[in-house]
Amino acid sequence: MKKNKKRINTSKVVIIFSLILIVVIVLYTSLNSGIFNSDNIEIEGNKYVESEYIIKALEVNNNKNIFRYNIKDMEEILLNNKYIDKVEIKRLLPNILKVSIIEKEIVANLYNEEIYCYIDKEGNFIDEIDENNKDNEVITVHIDYNKTDSQEIKFKNEENKKRLLYLLEYIKEEGIYKKIDNIDMTKPNSINMSTKEDINILLNSDEELKYNISRLAMILADLQNKKQKGGEIDLSTGKYALYRP
Repeated sequence: MKKNKKRINTSKVVIIFSLILIVVIVLYTSLNSGIFNSDNIEIEGNKYVESEYIIKALEVNNNKNIFRYNIKDMEEILLNNKYIDKVEIKRLLPNILKVSIIEKEIVANLYNEEIYCYIDKEGNFIDEIDENNKDNEVITVHIDYNKTDSQEIKFKNEENKKRLLYLLEYIKEEGIYKKIDNIDMTKPNSINMSTKEDINILLNSDEELKYNISRLAMILADLQNKKQKGGEIDLSTGKYALYRP
């Protein structure tokens, strides 16, 4: 019995040693084989962050094995970019690095007669941009604010900030965000908007804002069906909505 137990224990040691040796060989081969050199990088989800920036920031080159990259460190590097909210990097055998980017949602481009700034849905600063490089798919908002040295947006009127964020949320909910070009909130208690079809919109900055945006969505859909451009939609008079060609 003792001899059998000794043989069994010896066999287990040999098996374990063999498995460790196989793992070591596989790891050594993986780390040193040219088959796994990263001659290809796939990048998805980036609109504002250029692919060239990502490749340079991650120091990706054709002569480096994909198993020699520290994925966690690479993700941390990209998360330092002001436009990137989330990132995931994967190795795809034999030689591909796949970078999946989720950028921060830009809800508005603020303008205070001096500078343009992108903000997120909480009103936080993302980036200051040049007029010639602004994204025309993002609504431009004329509103009183300042950008601090610590890269924060300070609205002159906090109530206006709340109204603006609610307004942008309602516009998205109603599916008309892409139709709106500009929002002007520089006048007290009133909101002026214009669409990409040159329709001017008058609104009150009050508790009926959500209801009026819902009405606006229906009116814009009706005008689109009638192929009507230009004119003015007045939702500031209370019960009735007025359209003037």
